[in-house]
Amino acid sequence: MVLERSDLTVIRLLEKRGLFWRGEELSDAGIERDDFLEGVRRLVDSGLIRSFHLTLMVPPLLGGNWVLAALWARADEPRRSVSELVARIGFVNEIFINSGLPVNIGPNIALLFYSRDLEGETRFIKNLSGLSGVEVFRVQEYSFPVSLPLSREERTFLRFLADNPGIDLDGVARAFGQSAGWVQAKLDRLFWSDKNPAGVFRIMPSLDWTRCVNFAHIHFLVETGHRPEVLSKLIAAGGMELVLGGRQIAGRFVGVEADVWGIAEMMERGAFLNRLSGVRVIGVVYHQELLIQDEWVRRVLGT
Repeated sequence: MVLERSDLTVIRLLEKRGLFWRGEELSDAGIERDDFLEGVRRLVDSGLIRSFHLTLMVPPLLGGNWVLAALWARADEPRRSVSELVARIGFVNEIFINSGLPVNIGPNIALLFYSRDLEGETRFIKNLSGLSGVEVFRVQEYSFPVSLPLSREERTFLRFLADNPGIDLDGVARAFGQSAGWVQAKLDRLFWSDKNPAGVFRIMPSLDWTRCVNFAHIHFLVETGHRPEVLSKLIAAGGMELVLGGRQIAGRFVGVEADVWGIAEMMERGAFLNRLSGVRVIGVVYHQELLIQDEWVRRVLGT
């Protein structure tokens, strides 16, 4: 499909809060509700949005000490390796499938997952055949002495959303025979956001970016001697950001992420980076797919 800038606005809104947006909030974000819903329909029909998924913030729900970890690697057969990893690692959340230019540069798979045994899972990952350039690292640590108590009604609410993740607020209200205010109160308590870090769930779309003919989300891989905080300021002028705060890939590269509209803009962004003193672009990683893994969600919520 030919992606419009309004389509990208819809995707970013869906990534933040699924379809749970009120009309006035969408207007504040620069899009009217009818246009938002039409954009969702268009993206689903095109196949760019494959599906919606409820995903859980595991640490507060189960309690105890947890790590949000990330994995980068090059896989000979990305889909086979992802299947093997998901089968062994209990709480995989997001899966990224990438391709690189030159072909063998940068990770072509990446995973985000929760772990209570990162050392053991790291050993398994590094012994898995078909992977090279494996890096496993901590993104965030959590400690919850007790699990978050959920009422029976709240668990029923979450199980319903797990089965119907593409529903909007009014649809939930009709399904439960309740008011929109009742649903909003549940969302205010349970939906995770920057403003509600105590929330326990999100709604996320799985995305197939290869459906776009005029847009790509990419990571430039650069060599630089700059500290992350310095590089971040330099690239901000070009509308770009560091990947994971400037963490090095393979002990050599730093990722710089950008949305690009066509080849010409990609070349312009690359030229901008190369003009920066002490920065050299080595390659590009193209973000092909985002897969949300939710097979473990119902197990955590119970039946």
